[in-house]
Amino acid sequence: MKKQLIAAAVAASMSAVAMADISITGNANYEYFHNTVGGATEKTDNTADTEVNLTVVGKTGDSSVVANFEMTRASTDQDATTGVNVEDLYITTKVAGLNIKAGDYASGTTALGGEIDNGSRVYNKMDISTTLGGAKVGYAVNAAGSGDDELNGSDAAVYASMPIAGMNVSIKDQSDSYTILGVSGEQSGISFRIENKDSDSANSDVLFYDLGTKIGDLSISYAAIDADAANTASSGSGNLIGEDDSTVFAQDAHDTGLKGINQMTIATSVDGTAVKLRAGTRQGGTAGSTAYQDADFMEVSASRPLASGATMTVTYSDWENVAATTATKYDNQTLEIDLSVKF
Repeated sequence: MKKQLIAAAVAASMSAVAMADISITGNANYEYFHNTVGGATEKTDNTADTEVNLTVVGKTGDSSVVANFEMTRASTDQDATTGVNVEDLYITTKVAGLNIKAGDYASGTTALGGEIDNGSRVYNKMDISTTLGGAKVGYAVNAAGSGDDELNGSDAAVYASMPIAGMNVSIKDQSDSYTILGVSGEQSGISFRIENKDSDSANSDVLFYDLGTKIGDLSISYAAIDADAANTASSGSGNLIGEDDSTVFAQDAHDTGLKGINQMTIATSVDGTAVKLRAGTRQGGTAGSTAYQDADFMEVSASRPLASGATMTVTYSDWENVAATTATKYDNQTLEIDLSVKF
């Protein structure tokens, strides 16, 4: 009788699990770094860090609950976050034909203005959107600032996007703050993404563009962020975490004192190995000053999937670092070996 009761309990629990629509996906990285840092005293070290990301999604009907967890443990302070970081917590659902997304999440650098504003991860954001006549229109509002639960009306924005003549045209407006216009697509073999942030504040406009084409087996692109003044291309107010996860640039364009960045990229595949070369300049924000001078960088990477299911990526970077109070440029090099697994 006891065995029958146990079997019934196990069967009931298995049925409950089968009925629940829950998925867990993620990835893990182990990164080794050999660093040479220039300066008054040159320094060489070997460091490593480990990162595991888990995404848990629960679904019922037209509603989903998403939680993204980042777990890190670095041998040095390679990553500002050590331990467990809850990156995203949000709900998506539908109400009377409206799509609703609410919680903590990043817009991402691929979104309109994402490269300019560095991803825009915020607390307690609410986004309401729908489709009208082929155009997606929406309204977004978020908490006033880090750690604040109060929705701030001055941070509310309206946006719209729609296809026009084979291109995607987008606009986002935050009253008394900024308007972002964007266009992306491909014409005559040229891919493009162009976005302009027109700020209501003086000398605060920012232009981003990424143009690319293919020549034989080579993919070639040129990208830039050009701001009116230093510190204009930045994370912006109300951010929970600066993303620094550009899908375009090898170096961060949002450091203090910078007014932009430009970069040339050449990519190809050699016997199943993806090879990419990126080179460019980070632009100092004060012309003619000894502070924040232009600094060049170069990065070459090779990535190949392994038979085990993992992916190995080897990256070599060489860049100039300029201190805020001097025009002296220090050479820095990093050799990175990244072993990653997706599941």
